[in-house]
Amino acid sequence: MITVSAVSEIMSSEDTVTITSESGNTARDVAEVMVKKGISSVIVIDKKTKPIGIVTEKDLVRRVCLKDMSASRFAVEEIMSSPLITIMAYDSVDTASRIMTHNQIKHLAVLEEDNRICGLLSVTDITKHLAEILLNDYNRYRSLRSLIDMTNTTSAARDDRGKK
Repeated sequence: MITVSAVSEIMSSEDTVTITSESGNTARDVAEVMVKKGISSVIVIDKKTKPIGIVTEKDLVRRVCLKDMSASRFAVEEIMSSPLITIMAYDSVDTASRIMTHNQIKHLAVLEEDNRICGLLSVTDITKHLAEILLNDYNRYRSLRSLIDMTNTTSAARDDRGKK
C-alpha cells in the first residue's frame, strides 16, 4: 500500500530560524547565525512576522562572496531571495518535490493555514524520507523472499517424500 506523506510529517520544525528585515541585520549576521546553529538557510520575516524571503548559503556565495566586499556592508534585504516560495503543512511531499524542482530551490518554508511559519522543508528531509521508504520496501521484500523460499523448501520436501 502506497501512502503519500504530508510535508508536516517530514519537515524540520526545530531548525527554522528567522531574522527580521529592516532591523539592521547584515549578511555577516546571517552567516554567523547559520554557522552557530549549523543550518544552511534563514527565513526573513517582516515586523508583523510575515515571511518575506530566505537567505541561503547559495545567496551568500552569489550575492556577497563574489562581490569581494565585506559581508557587513550588505543588508539582509539585499541578499535574500524573494518572494519566498512556500508550501502548506498539509500538502504532499510529492507536491513539495515538484515545486522545488520547478523553482530550482532546496528549501521551502512550510506554513500553517493562518500563514504562520511552522517549519522548513529541505531536499535533505525529502532524501531521508525516501531512504526510509526504500529501506522499508527492501525489508518487506526480504521477508517475502524468505517466506517464498520457506514455502518452496517445504513443497520440495513433500514432493521428495511422495516419490519414495
